[in-house]
Amino acid sequence: MKYYVKFDCLGKMSEGSPEQILKGQELIGRQIEHIEKSGKMKDGGPLLGTRGGYFILDVNKPAEILGLLGRVFLENFNIEIHPVLSFKEMSEFMQEEYKKAA
Repeated sequence: MKYYVKFDCLGKMSEGSPEQILKGQELIGRQIEHIEKSGKMKDGGPLLGTRGGYFILDVNKPAEILGLLGRVFLENFNIEIHPVLSFKEMSEFMQEEYKKAA
């Protein structure tokens, strides 16, 4: 199933020494690479005008999302997760519901 995952920076990554900030940015970069290489990411990128971004992840169970995001995202970002359907899937569902109601 596909999930929309939105993340917004909590601001922790911009605190500390320049070395700590750079290390935090490297950790985020490595986690994003991990997510991309997993084959589970269908889309993703920054959300313009915010200090965050989004992923569209296709996973078998929601708990997989936690493994993909890892501690670096879970500890440093507000996370929103929503299941998503395609327009085609929604249309097929509605057609079945109309048939049941007839």
